[in-house]
Amino acid sequence: MTSEALTDLQLSIMRALWQLGEGTVGDVLAVLVAEGKELAPTTVATLLQRLSKQGWVKHKKSGRQFLYRAKVKQAEAAQGVLRRVLSGFFGGKVSALTAQLLESEQLTAEDLKELRKLLKEKGG
Repeated sequence: MTSEALTDLQLSIMRALWQLGEGTVGDVLAVLVAEGKELAPTTVATLLQRLSKQGWVKHKKSGRQFLYRAKVKQAEAAQGVLRRVLSGFFGGKVSALTAQLLESEQLTAEDLKELRKLLKEKGG
């Protein structure tokens, strides 16, 4: 996986590709517009090219267009981000990260139930 962090806009592009599986600039743009992001097609094309150079995206020629596909799976990208946050902010301590989440987020009873279930499954 690439070590470069994604900007918010790049992450939006990646989420669109994960949703699509594979698509053209127009396809990615349609997903972004549906999410309320108004971007020019040239901006989306530039972002896709940059993501390709960074190793996040691969592409192939299809007629006169390029088809883009995420090179990195969503779970793999999320794991990388979490590792950076865990080491950068919490000294690698999962308990410190968890405590911060519990303190800073409004958790519902359903959230807490799900957390207990996950802990039980992990043997905790």
